[in-house]
Amino acid sequence: MKSVPTYLADGSMVELCPPASNDESSLAQWLESQALRLNTRCGGRGICRGCEVHLLSAESKVAVVKACQTSASCLLSSKCTGLKIPRASYADQSLSGVSVFDLHLPQNANLLQRKGLGLALDIGTTTLAAALWDLPTGSCLATATLGNPQRRFGDNVISRISFSLETNDALARLQSCLVQEGIVPLVNETSQKSGHTPSEISFIEAAGNPAMLQTLTGDSLEGLSRYPFSLAWSGEREFQASSIGLDLSACIHLLPALGPFVGADIVAGALASGMLDDERTTLLIDFGTNGEMLLHHNGRWFGTATAVGPAFEGGRLRCGTTAHSSSISAIGLGADNRWLLLGGDRKPLRNAQGITGAAYVDFMALGVASQLLTPMGRFNQQHPKWERNGRIEDGEAILFLNRQNFISEADISELMQAKSAMAAGVQVLLELAGIPVSALERLLVAGGFGYYLDLQHAQTIGLLPRVERSRIEVIGNSSLAGASLALQYDVSKRIQPICDVLTLVELNQIPSFSEFYTDCLIIAPFD
Repeated sequence: MKSVPTYLADGSMVELCPPASNDESSLAQWLESQALRLNTRCGGRGICRGCEVHLLSAESKVAVVKACQTSASCLLSSKCTGLKIPRASYADQSLSGVSVFDLHLPQNANLLQRKGLGLALDIGTTTLAAALWDLPTGSCLATATLGNPQRRFGDNVISRISFSLETNDALARLQSCLVQEGIVPLVNETSQKSGHTPSEISFIEAAGNPAMLQTLTGDSLEGLSRYPFSLAWSGEREFQASSIGLDLSACIHLLPALGPFVGADIVAGALASGMLDDERTTLLIDFGTNGEMLLHHNGRWFGTATAVGPAFEGGRLRCGTTAHSSSISAIGLGADNRWLLLGGDRKPLRNAQGITGAAYVDFMALGVASQLLTPMGRFNQQHPKWERNGRIEDGEAILFLNRQNFISEADISELMQAKSAMAAGVQVLLELAGIPVSALERLLVAGGFGYYLDLQHAQTIGLLPRVERSRIEVIGNSSLAGASLALQYDVSKRIQPICDVLTLVELNQIPSFSEFYTDCLIIAPFD
């Protein structure tokens, strides 16, 4: 039986054993069995292009198919000569910048006298991160990150909520996937890095959005599926790790959520950033698949969340990827007006593999400034860069940065929708507080996406409000940072006032949100 030549995105080729003639699995399932997991971000429903692959034939023809909707038996056809997997179709698990964070020690909080090791967890929709701490000394021993393995059930919260309601075992599958394929590897990796054993972990503190934490506990997501939205439980929660399938004797504590989509992750961010001890007017923006914001002004608190989607983390973008050692983390223009494709260390890359969300922001800002892009996100096809590197493929305008990496107008549209959702959410909070952008004394940028973000470019495209650079702080993974503090300090009394006085804003109930959103659907600053 002939093998299946499979060409990978790095240019290499592997020979795979073909599926059995009676194999009823999809092409995506078969590839996963070969340790080549694809980006089945819609949960394998066939409603996205995340798992597209190329079927090669002897006639040099290429058929682009959705692997989740195509039978693996197609590889047995005499016409099929191989398979090619584009970079954007991989379920990328390599991450960087996700475990970087700043800590502001809380005021008037008692230090917990705990022994052993403590594990802080950030359970994000797209990424998971962990930090292992020596509790008596307060030393961070190791960190680890991983793509959330639940992404194969959908790349956003809404998709996973829908999946959880489809069959009787769907919620259990989501929980098992998160625990066994996500948290267990993080426990093992941090333990191994630190020279300790998992059995030494006595406490676990976790933060995340409500859907992710309810998935962790195995509670129904039905209350999050329709308006009026409701939580399965509220407040802080504590239980034994063994109750969710972890082979640990540790106690797990969850920070409280503020509302159905404003979660413990933003609470952790307020804690880690020192926002709770600061009287200045402060806006915290946590960039993620579920964009959350918290505004503090004159003793009043306003919180909201907006459905951003995974674009800022590289999702749904043709060459998009999460940040890793060989990804394009920044884009610049050289003296010869050529693109500079830079890694996380801001040095040129020789073999760039994928474009991060932060680099797309660079491209949009530079593109508009050079008139390569119109404010509506369209390519100017009279521009010299388009004439050299642009083309129309299958009716879609795309511009090549090098041979492997390109940006399409569809990518720009996806990013513009994401940034408009964030910008409109910010404007609604400012409107409800009755203050202009200029009143912001601190602007806190949280999330792995912000780690590589060029703040000036973010303001140029209207992703961040225009405030003085000295007022902006990039604080990294504030959810992981806040969970780390909660491991070591009694912070319940510091958090409770927010829960008591918060104005929870549901953007779909605010008339001006749709107006702000529409106004922001251009590449332009806002203030």
